[in-house]
Amino acid sequence: MTAPRYSPAIVAAALGVPSVEFLGSGAFGDTWRDGDHAVKIICVDGYPPERVAREIGGLSRVNSPHVVRLLKAGSVRLGGADRPALTFEYVEGGDLQKRLDASDRPTPDQAIGLLRGLLIGVRDLHAAAGTIHRDIKPPNVALRGGEWGEPVILDLGLAKSTTETTVTVYPGRVGTTAYMAPEQLRGRRARKAADLFAVGVTVRALFSGRHPFYEATRDYSYDDAIVRIEAGPALLPPGLSGPAATVLDLLVSHAEYERGSATSNLRRLED
Repeated sequence: MTAPRYSPAIVAAALGVPSVEFLGSGAFGDTWRDGDHAVKIICVDGYPPERVAREIGGLSRVNSPHVVRLLKAGSVRLGGADRPALTFEYVEGGDLQKRLDASDRPTPDQAIGLLRGLLIGVRDLHAAAGTIHRDIKPPNVALRGGEWGEPVILDLGLAKSTTETTVTVYPGRVGTTAYMAPEQLRGRRARKAADLFAVGVTVRALFSGRHPFYEATRDYSYDDAIVRIEAGPALLPPGLSGPAATVLDLLVSHAEYERGSATSNLRRLED
C-alpha cells in the first residue's frame, strides 16, 4: 500500500478526531477511516475544482445499495492549504483488488452475485442523470460485509453526467488502461457501454484469476490492447450458468452496441 502524504496524527488533528486509520492512496489524494466514515482528502495542489464538483454531483444523484453513500463535502487544512475532503460511509469488508491479490476467487454462484450487484449499481448510476463512472476496476469496488454478492462501487472522481459539459479534452484517455473499453483506448468519449465493459473485465478477472485480455508480465501499447480485445477474451472457467456466461461475453464485446444496457443484462441473468 502506498504511504500516505501526511501522518495519521496530522490528519486526525486536522479533522478534529482522536485517531484515523489509513485506507489507501490514489493519484490525487488519500483516504482515511474515522469510525464509520471514510474521508477522502484531495492532497495535490491545483486539483481542478470541477472534478470535486463532479464527484459530489455524481454521488448526490444516485441512491443505491451498490454505490457508496456520500455523507458530506467540505475541506480540511493540511500542508498550509485548504484541501477538499469528502466524507463517505465506510464499507467494511475490503475491496476486490485485495481478493485478486490474494488469489481469492469466487465460486460460480458468488461470481453471479458479484455480477448482479455490479450491474445493479451501474444501472442505478446510469439512471441518475445518466451518470457514467468511467473507472470501474477492482480497487474501486468494496464488498459490504465481505460478501461477494454485496459489491459497492466507490470513487466517482472521474464520473460524468451525460447532461454536463465535459472538462476532458478529446482525443484523450480517461480511466485505468487495463479496464478501458476499446473506444476509450482510441481516445473517444466513454459512454454507458464503457462502464459495462469494465464490469465484465472486473468479474472475469476475479472469477478466472487473470485478466481476460492481457498477460500480467507484458506491457501493451494502446494499439496492441485494442488488437487483444478484438481477438476476444480468454475462456471462462467451467461452472457458470449459461445466462451468466453469455452476459460476461457480451459485456466485453469489442462493439459497444453488443454490450446492451445494465438493465438488459440483468434480465438476461434471470433467463
